[in-house]
Amino acid sequence: MFSKKFNIIRISIIVVAALALAYVCYASRGTSKEAEVAVTPETIIEKAKTYISNNKEYFNDISNEEDLEYRISTKEMIQKGYLEEDTELKGYVKVLNDEYIFIEETNYLVNKIIKDENVVESSTNEGMPFDVKYVYKGEPNNYIKYNDKMYRIMSVTNSNFVKLISVERDNIQKWGSTGKINYFDEKIEEEPIGTKGIFYVGYVRSENSNLEQILKNEKRNNEYTKVTPKYYGYSSYINVSDIVNAANECDFKNITDINSENCKSYIFNLIGDTYSCNTAENSNVYYVDNNKLVKTKELQENIYVNRVIYINGLTKYISGDGSQEDPYIFE
Repeated sequence: MFSKKFNIIRISIIVVAALALAYVCYASRGTSKEAEVAVTPETIIEKAKTYISNNKEYFNDISNEEDLEYRISTKEMIQKGYLEEDTELKGYVKVLNDEYIFIEETNYLVNKIIKDENVVESSTNEGMPFDVKYVYKGEPNNYIKYNDKMYRIMSVTNSNFVKLISVERDNIQKWGSTGKINYFDEKIEEEPIGTKGIFYVGYVRSENSNLEQILKNEKRNNEYTKVTPKYYGYSSYINVSDIVNAANECDFKNITDINSENCKSYIFNLIGDTYSCNTAENSNVYYVDNNKLVKTKELQENIYVNRVIYINGLTKYISGDGSQEDPYIFE
């Protein structure tokens, strides 16, 4: 009898001990998990620094340029494995002149843009920060208001910069620095309009007959562009590639064969008597005349342009559907 009671007591003690141990283990795992996902703004900033350091080839173009602000979202860092999937704190790290600031935000302008049915992924993306990742095609609702002026959105880059073209034309006294085949350079004095970015402004051979060839010329050295044709600035003018990229179909034999009939898009509704940022042979520049034909023309002192600027897509979307009556508004 005594032995039976003793066994019952012993079994009860064992059961209680096992339950207690299980509870301790469970509680310990819970505490560990909470510690694991307790990500702070400081943690995210450190992860962003590591991400940049591990991808110098990608970030060098933008991280080494003074006053060029760029942003890295927590979504991107999760996708690249620098943050856990269940990271609760969402937003982006703003980087400007080696200063890092975390901003909590999820309702991004760029997310609204890339959901549009007229936005497609670029087929010529080489993966660098200012290569085009998404582009508007055809006749889209891509109006956006910025500083009380109306623009249209042309594209989104890999680094979430949004490229805009002004609806209004501006009269410019001169086009970059004279005496150079690549008229844009870093010494141009200009009033900041958008966000500082990289514009590819290289010489484009008139014989080119497809978008890939045009982009290679715009971005790389060649016999006329003696240095890498990157302009770091706050505004530029339209690229030949922008005109071709905006069309759903663009069948042309050479650059001066491009026109509003064989390369239909909203772009030709904006531009006319307008200079591009790309040079042609014989120190001429590409120009769109009032008949919507791309031509080459000598540089003149007083010219008209539709300014092209960047804004950062990792900014808060406020309202709008992109139509002319209800353009996108952002913070």
